[in-house]
Amino acid sequence: MFKQKLSNVVNNVDGSIGCLLIGFDGLPIDSVYRGEELPQMSAIAVEVSNLLAKFRRLQAYDVGEINEVSITAGTVTALAKVVAEEYLLILAMTTDADVNRGQTMLRLIAPFVEQEML
Repeated sequence: MFKQKLSNVVNNVDGSIGCLLIGFDGLPIDSVYRGEELPQMSAIAVEVSNLLAKFRRLQAYDVGEINEVSITAGTVTALAKVVAEEYLLILAMTTDADVNRGQTMLRLIAPFVEQEML
């Protein structure tokens, strides 16, 4: 269902490793990888979702909504974008990939993913 949108991101960001759609509960919904799936990607995705969930609790302190985060661990940079309030788009890239292009691609597909969630 979401593979085409995730594939568009992976195919249009040099240095991308994979793109995932997961719930805040850490359960994967769909994923696309440029090559073979990295075993650590599931763990990274779950930890990013946990981290973003904690950041979202800061809204009680009037810091504003936190809808995107970027984390670099070793040789992987993970970008995460909240979609439909309960899900995350996560783009894994090499550390030398174009982060701005990755952010732009996630922002472009987010409305289409949200629409499919309804």
